[in-house]
Parts: sequence; C-alpha cells; structure tokens
Amino acid sequence: MSTLFSIESGFGEAQGRRDTMEDAHVLFDDILQVENIGITAVPGQRVSYYGVYDGHGGVDTAKLVQNDLHKNIVNKPKFAEGDIDGALTEGFLETDDNIVKISNEQGWMNGSTGVVAVVVDTKVHIANVGDSEACLVSEVDGELVTENLTTPHKANDPIEKKRVEDLGGHVFFGRIFGALAVSRSFGDAKFKKPKTANNFVSCEPALHVADIRPNHKFMILACDGLWDVMSHAQAAAFVDLQIKEGRGAKAIAAALVAEALRKKTEDNVTVIIVLFHQSGSAPATNESTPPSDAPAASTSTSTLETEAPVPSIADTPSHIPEE
Repeated sequence: MSTLFSIESGFGEAQGRRDTMEDAHVLFDDILQVENIGITAVPGQRVSYYGVYDGHGGVDTAKLVQNDLHKNIVNKPKFAEGDIDGALTEGFLETDDNIVKISNEQGWMNGSTGVVAVVVDTKVHIANVGDSEACLVSEVDGELVTENLTTPHKANDPIEKKRVEDLGGHVFFGRIFGALAVSRSFGDAKFKKPKTANNFVSCEPALHVADIRPNHKFMILACDGLWDVMSHAQAAAFVDLQIKEGRGAKAIAAALVAEALRKKTEDNVTVIIVLFHQSGSAPATNESTPPSDAPAASTSTSTLETEAPVPSIADTPSHIPEE
C-alpha cells in the first residue's frame, strides 16, 4: 500500500480594524473524525472539508453556517452517491433556508458570504457565494501557477445585476437596492422570501472542480479581508516563500494574515492554508514563531493511502473553533 499524499492544514484569523470579529471557519482534514457528523463512511478513502465564512452586519449568520453547513452537505444522499456538487448545492440552500427562518423569528438581518472546499481523494470540489475566494497553486517548470476556484458574486457584475433585475429588483450604487454589495450570500433575510416577492439575494453557489495533481503544492481559502489587499498570485508567492523557509500550515496562515494587516486591510481576515505533501514527503517541521502581531492559528494533518477500500485514519485531528 503506497502513500499518495498527505494533507496539512492551518488557519489564521484577525479582527483587524473592524470593531467586531464577524468571520467564522472550520477545517477538518478527515470528516469522519468530526463529532456527531452523522455518517460512518465517505465516497472515497478520505474526505476533507474546509470553510471560510465572512459575516456582515453581525456574526449570527456566520456562526450558524459554521455549525450547520458541513453537516447538511455530508448527510445528503447525493454525497454518499458521490455527487459532491449536488450535495454542496443542496447543503447551501438548506442551510440558508434554515438561517432565513431563524433570522425572521429572532429579528436579526445579517448575512455571510462563504467558500467551501471538499477534498475527496485527489479531487477538490469548491462552492462559494459572495466574495470569499479560493485558489489552487501548482509549480510548473519552476514557476508558480495559480488556479482560481471561485466566482465572486458582486451586485455590479453584469450577470448578477441582470439576475436581480429580471426578478424585479434594482441595483444602484453597485449594491442591491443600494444596500448590499454582494449578490449571493447566506442570510440577508430582508432581501429574500418571505420579506420580499423574490430571492433577490441568492444562496445558490458557484461550483468548481479540480484534480489535485503531483505538481500541486497548496490551496488558499480566505475572505475578502485578504483578497482586498493581495492577488492570488501575490498570496501564492508569499505562501511558497514560507514553505521554502520550512514553515508549516499553521505558521504560514498566521504570517499571511499578518501580511494582510501590514498592507492595511480594512476588514476582518480569515485564511485557511492546505498543504499537499506529495509522494509521502514529510510535513514541514520548522514552526518558527510568527510575528508578534500575528493572529491566532491552528493546524492539523492527515495522510491518504492508495488501494484501500475503506479509510483507516486513526486519531486524525480536526478543528472547529469555539464560539
């Protein structure tokens, strides 16, 4: 039985210049190790799950997404059947329906964007709503190549603007009804049924699938607090330098958040780094001390083996932050 590759993940977060922290996230290198996940098998040898949820107007929606979305996705019949994209779409919509109901009952109207990566063996399935983004990074002939895995949903995007207007809504000042800059999100119940005639803000995610090849090095998921001040290529180059200096996912995520703060991002910042240790290469061991202003960080690792009909990964750490 040969080792295909191992995964090492870590997160970093910071409130930044905002008055409150409204981001949330989860990272599970092995979904079967998550307590009360509701499933005992996965459509492959290992399923990993990563999510960044960027709240706006309050943290209620982001916290509900953090708690419920992964459970709703993996418990769909389509997930067990291997239709990961179908399970992602159904899970997003179910989670949003529940949030809108709770929001209307409790009287709060905040929302959250979100980007999710589900890694099934050597494929990564990405779903996103709003402007949280992800990219996959490989090395080709000694050069880094970044692959965008998300579709930002902005109200001023011509396709999104037409969707809203076709439903009878309006976009002005680059915002839905002059208020909301993103056109797809969880929550934001005041732009959805039953408060409005139509769901002017959608929660149907954009979907992308990519193969993880031997030349892929890592993946980055982050909220717009990072992408407002760094391009995918800039973030990839920063992470790659950190890898070459011997740092692991936890230290890299903390350093990347600190770099966004140094570049004077105006928003909360949350980053997840997923390293692919190809051909059984050992994870980096030089978790040197991050800068003194670096944010909170955490890490976990998991290994995937080939030719095994049932996953056999014991004591694999997973992480969900405390509320």
